[in-house]
Amino acid sequence: VTVAESSTNAQSPDRYPAEFVSDYQQECLQTSLGEGLAEVEAQNLCSCTIEEFSRQYSLQEFKQLTAASATDKAAETALVEVGQFCFEQLLYAE
Repeated sequence: VTVAESSTNAQSPDRYPAEFVSDYQQECLQTSLGEGLAEVEAQNLCSCTIEEFSRQYSLQEFKQLTAASATDKAAETALVEVGQFCFEQLLYAE
């Protein structure tokens, strides 16, 4: 069961392609597990972040933001804020 399947009710014109979401999830999982999160927590965090990103940004905007985050503090902060929001959701959900 992939986590991306659970968010199919959020159809929008800027819905991210399944392959993009899948790649994001895998990369996010590896990063999260590497930072010491349990697998279930990592999956929940990654699902939350991609859902938030798709709600806030078109695919093009998200790709630009991710690319810019390497050199642009504002872009990096925007990405980090979504991660923090989701991490707090995860903490308080337990």
